[in-house]
Amino acid sequence: MKILLVSDSHNNDEALMKIANKHIDCDYYIHLGDSQSTPERIRPFISVKGNCDYFNNDLQKFLILYSPYGKVFCEHIPFYQTNLSKLKKEGFKIYLTGHTHVRKCEVVDGIYLINPGSISYPRDSKAGYCILDISPTCVNVKFFDIE
Repeated sequence: MKILLVSDSHNNDEALMKIANKHIDCDYYIHLGDSQSTPERIRPFISVKGNCDYFNNDLQKFLILYSPYGKVFCEHIPFYQTNLSKLKKEGFKIYLTGHTHVRKCEVVDGIYLINPGSISYPRDSKAGYCILDISPTCVNVKFFDIE
């Protein structure tokens, strides 16, 4: 399973479409919130609601996916510090979040914690996103800079 993961595009729909068109072989296109756009304008991405998506009441606060590696939980603001034991108890293997505008990939207590950074306003390095390549035995994460 291949997932294209973005976050915090803040109305930069043009960049989203360039990224999606560059990676047409993905199974899922996930936006982790703060698109500040409509679902129609960011298609093929499906999105969770970010703190700056206050005008769009059609977005869900979180999304659950099932991958070959295990259950995946997606939300905008990283609440894993308080919810990590709950996520583990409920069988989640991957936790995807945005909001911080900082790229992250680490494994804590057996759960992958992944943040793709920001497309529009990075706080760490270059603007970017990531692709997850998920098999039954591993999760490969590759970060990309926006050129």
